[in-house]
Amino acid sequence: MKQHLLTFLLLISFLSTHGQGTLLRGPYLQTVTPTSIVIRWRTEQPSNSVVKIGTSPESLGQTFSDNAATTEHELKLTGLQNETRYYYSIGSQTEVLQAGAQNYFETSAPAGKPGKYRFGVIGDCGNSSATQQAVRDKMTDYLGNNYMNAWLLLGDNAYSFGRDAEYQAHFFAQYKNHFLKKSPLFPTPGNHDYDNDNPARQDDHQVPYYDIFTMPTQGEAGGEPSGTEAFYSFDYGNVHFLSLDSYGREDNATRLYDTLGRQVQWIKKDLAANKNKDWVVAYWHHPPYSKGSRESDRDPEMTAIRENFIRILERLGVDLILCGHSHVYERSRLMGGHYGHSSTFDADKHVIDGSSARYDGSDNSCPYIKNTPQARGTVYVVAGSGGQLGNLRADAPHKAMYYSDAERGGGLMLEVEGNRLDLKWIAADGVVRDQFTMEKGVNKETTHEIAHDESVELTASFVGSYVWDSGEKTRTITVRPDEDAEYTVRDAENCIQDVFHVKVPKTDPAKLVAFTVKNDQANVVTLQWTTETETELSHFLVQRSIDGRTFTEIGKVTGGPNSQLLKEYSFTDTQSATLPTNQDYYYRLATVAQDGRVVYSRINRVYLLDIVLSADPSIALEVEIIPNPSSASQMQIRTAGNATQLAELTLIDISGRTLQTRKMTISNTPATFLPPQLTAGTYFLKVDVNGRSVVKKLAIH
Repeated sequence: MKQHLLTFLLLISFLSTHGQGTLLRGPYLQTVTPTSIVIRWRTEQPSNSVVKIGTSPESLGQTFSDNAATTEHELKLTGLQNETRYYYSIGSQTEVLQAGAQNYFETSAPAGKPGKYRFGVIGDCGNSSATQQAVRDKMTDYLGNNYMNAWLLLGDNAYSFGRDAEYQAHFFAQYKNHFLKKSPLFPTPGNHDYDNDNPARQDDHQVPYYDIFTMPTQGEAGGEPSGTEAFYSFDYGNVHFLSLDSYGREDNATRLYDTLGRQVQWIKKDLAANKNKDWVVAYWHHPPYSKGSRESDRDPEMTAIRENFIRILERLGVDLILCGHSHVYERSRLMGGHYGHSSTFDADKHVIDGSSARYDGSDNSCPYIKNTPQARGTVYVVAGSGGQLGNLRADAPHKAMYYSDAERGGGLMLEVEGNRLDLKWIAADGVVRDQFTMEKGVNKETTHEIAHDESVELTASFVGSYVWDSGEKTRTITVRPDEDAEYTVRDAENCIQDVFHVKVPKTDPAKLVAFTVKNDQANVVTLQWTTETETELSHFLVQRSIDGRTFTEIGKVTGGPNSQLLKEYSFTDTQSATLPTNQDYYYRLATVAQDGRVVYSRINRVYLLDIVLSADPSIALEVEIIPNPSSASQMQIRTAGNATQLAELTLIDISGRTLQTRKMTISNTPATFLPPQLTAGTYFLKVDVNGRSVVKKLAIH
């Protein structure tokens, strides 16, 4: 026995040292983030794992490796630059298995960043059929030289039982030279991935799907950590995705339609934490609406999902829901509020926008528009014909579905550019047979106020074609009107229109030729300005800001009314010496005419430093505020040293207004010092001890 063991270990050592043999699977890409990605592959023989990357195929200067001998290779590449294309090779320490100009990936955009992104979506694909291959090839043709940032699987990824050999033949062999080596994959499971509806596998999840794929379970790609590969979320730029499990049973008890179950509780938490995302897309296997090879009024999973679950997603602002399972293509209009039998669907009640949203110039085809982040309305899509084909029911189409097609297979291309989302169904014959567009934050009316001889840029709120009333065709134009003017821009299809009001005062109340802002050693700020002419001038308002955007009036200086001579003005900010230090402050002048017209000066900035008033200015006053942030009743003050000192405390709100001045003895023993009724907000505390002064920022909640 020992001799056999020694022989086996020597064989493993030999194989690990002398190569991996044949590349059996991959490479394929998983769990992309702005700074990382997972690369996986399978080899015939066990060996160590090496990935080399670089920004060109000829220069792979960065190496990632794992010395453990294995046939299932999985390396996480970290420390990458966001939105960057990397070329890569895979292999071992002794050989390269695959490399070249077609081996590359791109890291994702930071969460929330608008951009132009493409996501492929394929459902019920893994059967090695002519349909699967045609859909794959036509999606590839559609992309051309454009990069597919990621692709989503809608379940039933390998027929008929989701076994490893079936994945190898019906999935990896079909996509290895197309999407797998370039575009990160985010899957979801179907009933066939669960051993073809095996109830035991619903509970224990012991199926190859969970060994084959690597999902972001700890929130590493964005979203809330799920702690399970069965369901998860991720961000790609300004799009938030949720991949859900509609067949597995969590904790041996609950399914997707059990609203008190672990998966649904996580969904609620995740969506509540991601309300700031521009687009939210959820996908899983069993559709809530279908009259295809699966019947949503008869299938118990589909019925329960519709009746119990989807109202949660609608309520929490999900824009698009993608499903497979039914081997047809079906797509709704923008809708919401229907959870019953198909016979109860009432378009007048449940359709929010009756447009086809094809946005192609045909009748009634304007985009769906949601002008608030949580605006009501969801589009439902069934795309279960990426490989498998079925038939529509005799009573098809489903009343909720605007478009249905069971004659052809197809896949989806989801394209997002800023505040515009397009979904296209690319049929197996290469024709885009259905599409819709959704836009957010459009049809705006905006007012700009500018001074004489100033120009302003006007930018359309929408992504598309542009027809300005002034004749331009670009998204942004620059105008310089001599008087009040109105500009409009619309799309070529006459669906969206922005209106811009540009207001120009007839004559500036004053022409400034100089404007300076300076502070002295005591942090007293002085503003000085000079006018060359004044025309019906009433006065100047002096304004201050802490962010350069929101200004507060702090003084008024009378001028005018008319002058053709140089006139000099000065204003001292008497509050500046009491303002919190170590930060910028912004000042501007509002020049006010006698008729109420206002023209703003340029903005000047000063930086106020800490002032230490003592014989030795190098000595700092060491004062600590703990805990910070906290409530007013919990916050305490103490000195960092052992001395006990009498201090004068001045409490100032964020606008610079003094709220309280008091004296108290402070030491290294913490003591409360704030008025207990102080409301939540940001404040500043000026502490004076023996001629020394320091300012602390307080966060009260």
